[in-house]
Parts: sequence; structure tokens; C-alpha cells
Amino acid sequence: MNLKKLNKTFIIAEIGNNHEGSFNVACKLIKEAKKAGVDAVKFQTFDTKNYVNQIDVKRFKRLKNFELTKEEFYKLSLLAKNNNLKFISTPFDINSAIFLNKIVDFFKISSGDNNYFKLIEQVLKFKKNTIISTGLLSFKDIINLHKFIKKLKFDNSKIAFLHCVSSYPVEDKEANLLSISFLKKKFPLTIGYSDHTLGINAAIAATVLG
Repeated sequence: MNLKKLNKTFIIAEIGNNHEGSFNVACKLIKEAKKAGVDAVKFQTFDTKNYVNQIDVKRFKRLKNFELTKEEFYKLSLLAKNNNLKFISTPFDINSAIFLNKIVDFFKISSGDNNYFKLIEQVLKFKKNTIISTGLLSFKDIINLHKFIKKLKFDNSKIAFLHCVSSYPVEDKEANLLSISFLKKKFPLTIGYSDHTLGINAAIAATVLG
């Protein structure tokens, strides 16, 4: 898919970890996303032991309970595709990225990893459409990110930067949607929006800004 030639707003339903480790809930969320008329569903893929010390038993167990197995992710990807939805996931580590390459249509890089260049380089080697949230980055950081991608000679038509404010939730007055127009002027890429506000007004306004 050439992102720059999309003739409509491409809407991604963020499922993330809202399944709370339940495969059945994850399936239900895909079906509900289909009913809502979105174009894609997005999950998160991670290995808890990379992020939480097992000495912290309570915290480790809580996050571990949110993990889905590789087999479950594979089945979810088939369910999404059978519902004519693109299947996307955010890898939080290189091994997860390598696994996801077999099943995803797109990759997503989170705001927390948009300066994790080893992960980004690994993902871009797969030559799939890749979406990167720009939350937590200064404009100078975004320029450096773009330079890094250019060095890898990755196809501009397969990359998207999303304006993102990394706050949960984002107050309407802090959404700074004009950054969408600013990024469109500065980078020859598809520019999108990752919404953390409550409600749908900011997302609707983002589509007006292109």
C-alpha cells in the first residue's frame, strides 16, 4: 500500500492491551472495530521479562497477564484479514518485531521507542508500511529521526509520522493539532494523528487538517 496515495482517511482502532490478556476479548474487539467501520486494528507485542524485574512479583505478574501468545497473535491476524482489516502491532523489542514480520500488514513504532534506532532499523529492514508516533520528541529530534530513516533509504511512500501528545488523556487545549500542518510542510511523508483526547472531536479536526 502506498500511503501517500490514500484517497480517504485511514482509521486505525487502537486495541493495544485492552484485551487484558484475554484472547476471546481480543477477538470481540476486532469484530467491534469492524462494525465501527475502521480500516485497521492495532495491538502491542512485548515480552514482560524485558521490562519488569521479576523480583517485583506483583508488577511482573500483572503485566505478564496482559501478554498474548504467538499462536493467539497469528489467529488474531487471520481474524482481522478475514474481516478485511489491516493487522498492525507495535513491537516493544527486536525479537517481537522479527516475529510480527510474519503476520502484520503494517508496523507501528510507539512514542516511547521513536529514538530506539536499533528497533526502528530492524523494522524498516522488513520494507513494510511503518507508522511512527512523534510524542516526546522535539522538532530537532523529529528531524534526526527523519535523517536516520533517509540514511537507510527507506521508501517515503511507506512511512508515516503521527503527531502525538504523550499525555493520558490529552486536554483539548493541549492537542496542538496545527502541528499536523507544520509536519506536512516539513517532511515529504504521510502525516497522521495519534489521538489521546477524550471523545472524537480532535480526530475529526485532524482529518480537516489533512
